[in-house]
Amino acid sequence: MTIRDLGYTPGRLPVGPKNSIFDVEGVHVGQVTVGEDGEDVRRGVTVILPRHADDINTPCYAAMHTLNGNGEVTGSYQIKDWGFTNTVGAPRPEQFLGIVVQAVWQWTLQRAREKGQSLEELGHNYGTPVVGETADWILNDVHNSALEADNVFEAFKNAQTQTEVLEGQHGGGAGMTCHEFPAGTGTSSRIVKGDGEKSYTVGILCQTNYGHKYALQIGGVPIGKLLMKDGETTKSQKATNLPAGKADDGSIVVILITDAPMLPHQLNRLARHCAVGLSQVGGHGVGRNFSGDIIVALSTANKLNEKVDTPQVMGIPVVQTQSIEAIKNESMDVMFAAASEVTEEAILNSIVGGRAGRTGYQGFNLPGFPVDRVKELLAKYRVDV
Repeated sequence: MTIRDLGYTPGRLPVGPKNSIFDVEGVHVGQVTVGEDGEDVRRGVTVILPRHADDINTPCYAAMHTLNGNGEVTGSYQIKDWGFTNTVGAPRPEQFLGIVVQAVWQWTLQRAREKGQSLEELGHNYGTPVVGETADWILNDVHNSALEADNVFEAFKNAQTQTEVLEGQHGGGAGMTCHEFPAGTGTSSRIVKGDGEKSYTVGILCQTNYGHKYALQIGGVPIGKLLMKDGETTKSQKATNLPAGKADDGSIVVILITDAPMLPHQLNRLARHCAVGLSQVGGHGVGRNFSGDIIVALSTANKLNEKVDTPQVMGIPVVQTQSIEAIKNESMDVMFAAASEVTEEAILNSIVGGRAGRTGYQGFNLPGFPVDRVKELLAKYRVDV
């Protein structure tokens, strides 16, 4: 079930066959979830390969945007300085950032060794692991270290065969909440027409862990306020007792990947428009002081730095060039719309994906998204044109 099953279709651009980040050719996703519903800990990790594992050392142009920075994405300095990366996005719970970064390094080095890559080639296409985090402090026992490096390696293995993104309380999204409902992992895609017979795909995978119920809106309908009017509490009992700060405001990490040829400054603009989609769901309640709202955007279109050579003339290095392709600045608007639409839909899909509810730390129960009631409210208040 997705948000479309509840009667709402975000935006107007066509979606890919799976309406998923998998619609971007070459992208692979692997998820691992540790623990079961009802246990004190249910955590996981999600790895995202922008290219096939055999081609992962080929860099992608990349950029980042931070709406509010109380969070972490490793590898950000390289992305900002070089404008590309060749490593994976691996969203996961906050406490295990170091474990995941180390595991990504080990996997990358092992892949290079298996392919017979020299240290020169590996260093030439070097990339610091891109790992993002959100804090699962409401549903999980923060003192329990349930995630291990082997879980990350298993996620890489799953990425070779997994064909669907498991939304809601799965992978890195296990334990996350969004607008005070169990949520976590969400995905969506859009198809954009190109020159002649060309078409491009914009896909995202997000990990949602932010927002208050009163701020939730769907298609302009204040669903959160309407649900509260039905008699639901403003905040869950445990959330009410939490101190203000990170545990209360949470975070969201968005990984956008497109096969449209885009340069780093264009990808930065694209990432900024993901925040427009975020505000379509959270309204004025997004980007709060204690939240980490971080977006990473990559383009797989241009293959960079494939050949390793350092020609010199009389001992002085020669300046080299490479041929690249980029979309025209004048045609960016449709890409902006695609970025906003996929973000809005993926967030909503993450909430719908958690509709079964979740019982977590010390038996705390957080009811799932009331899909039947929301469907009624959307039918009542939303005018589809």
